[in-house]
Amino acid sequence: MNFSTTGEIACKVRINPIMLVSGQGVSSRAIRYRGKHTLRAVLGFLDSQREVRALVFSHTFDGEMLWVDIQTGEFRSFEEWRFEAA
Repeated sequence: MNFSTTGEIACKVRINPIMLVSGQGVSSRAIRYRGKHTLRAVLGFLDSQREVRALVFSHTFDGEMLWVDIQTGEFRSFEEWRFEAA
């Protein structure tokens, strides 16, 4: 499994879309984060939310879009994140 560093995540947060995912499986919900695009602001928002994961778009690999979990730095496809428990 690949991981991203805090510096890399901060750069991605400034320029790439951020999705908030809550729930798991069929009952999961994903919405676009529209707040301030700084790592500090996103982490502050996540502190107030219990079961929400913030994902930032990283890059495309073999035709698949990969997203990074802002808190853990893990890379996965968006569908993999949606079907894992938050």
